[in-house]
Amino acid sequence: MRSGGGALAAVSAGVYLFLYAPILVLVAFSFNAGRLTAAWTGFTLDWYARAAQDPQILAALRNSLKVAVTATAIATAVGTAAAVAFHRWRFRRQPALDTLVTLPIVVPEIVMASSLLLLFAALRLRLGFLTVILAHVGFSVSYAVVVVRARLAGFDRSLEEAAADLGATPLRAFFRVTLPLIAPGVLAAALLVFSLSIDDYVITSFVAGVGSTTLPIQIYSMVKSGVSPEINAVSTLLLVATSLLLWAASRLERGRRGWGTAVPVGAALAVLGAPFLLGRGPAGGERVLNLYIWSAYISPETLAKFERRQGARVNVDLYDSNEALMAKVQAGNAGYDVICPSNYVVQILQKQSLLRALDHSAVPHLPNVDPRFLDRDFDPGNRYSVPYFWGTTGIGYDKTKTGPVDSWGALWDPRFRGRILMLDDGREALGAALKWKGFSLNATDPASVRAAEQLLIVQKPLVRTYNSSSFEDILLSRDVWLAQGWNGQFAKIMGIDPRL
Repeated sequence: MRSGGGALAAVSAGVYLFLYAPILVLVAFSFNAGRLTAAWTGFTLDWYARAAQDPQILAALRNSLKVAVTATAIATAVGTAAAVAFHRWRFRRQPALDTLVTLPIVVPEIVMASSLLLLFAALRLRLGFLTVILAHVGFSVSYAVVVVRARLAGFDRSLEEAAADLGATPLRAFFRVTLPLIAPGVLAAALLVFSLSIDDYVITSFVAGVGSTTLPIQIYSMVKSGVSPEINAVSTLLLVATSLLLWAASRLERGRRGWGTAVPVGAALAVLGAPFLLGRGPAGGERVLNLYIWSAYISPETLAKFERRQGARVNVDLYDSNEALMAKVQAGNAGYDVICPSNYVVQILQKQSLLRALDHSAVPHLPNVDPRFLDRDFDPGNRYSVPYFWGTTGIGYDKTKTGPVDSWGALWDPRFRGRILMLDDGREALGAALKWKGFSLNATDPASVRAAEQLLIVQKPLVRTYNSSSFEDILLSRDVWLAQGWNGQFAKIMGIDPRL
């Protein structure tokens, strides 16, 4: 019996280790003095200080708190009312309505997100705070109903009847008798809704618009250009906050015994979050430019200089993939003035009449741009776009393991089986195959594309992983010897390790 218990304990410990070890690593590396996460170089709190001074992170946190507080208030009120109605009355088709109320709990988030995006587009609602709040209320109200109904399950209806016998109206009886008794359940529901709202990424990424980038979107967008200690620091703070909220909710569900610890936790988090809710909004009559751009493509200093020079405010929202950008723009209700997509996206959006032609007289410095980057095939004459950012995709490698690399063919070399990393980007992977075979990166003829496709199929058993967010860390840790990636990240790690 004991041996069986020991085996079960070992399995349980292994499961918990599997679940929580990544979180512990994230927390530990948020205190790492080194910028890259490949090795521990010392203890520091600098990354927390930097995160607290990053205007984009602070703006995203402010947005998350505004959305979470508003959605929590609405969802808790609606959920409590629905729970009381289900508990107090019986009516026709109640089982069907009950199913509809709880359905959002089991519907996949991606399905709900795309459905909400289509709904808001059909209603011609501009994507922004309103759509995010409506979406959060939509998916979280079900949780509020379930939690409050669980509290009502042990409620003694005779107390309400006694209040009515003493002359109390139904509304007065609810506020004086029912609500105080179910208050722990209501507050537990509110804390649960708040934690779900402030953590949500999938649904929010579909329905967020101008000026409504939340902290999860900000973090995920930053991760796409590399996992930095600032991200670990912000993620740790978010993890601590939501863990405390869920713990407080579980204490409240126990009844009055949990108030002594749960309420102070909620109050402390509210006090800490209050300053972020008081950030400045656009002043009356202030000009606003709404920019949709990839993470780390524009510095806060540049934005500050632009705002001072132009007397305007810039709302910066981040996207994590070209597909996400196209989905927002194609919905027709995004509201962005300037977007910064990859080159091929310009051609797609232009064919769909989703871009406005440029007034070249308003871009007097365009002729100063290197002619090599003008009048490209995706936008002849630069009618809809101007070049903003240029970089290269190449191969980073450990020269002590591979020797000199002078061809894309190295990524197909069987000697490096299991030590090759490719970008998790279909266009980049296909581009590498096309270039190795001597075709243009923009080749469209079926024969060239099929040849590249076959090369990628042959290559797949050789590849250790497909990764676009932390390929430089993986190469630096020597988990791979060759990595397809972008020159900026490679330049950083080459300065750290001369063997690369």
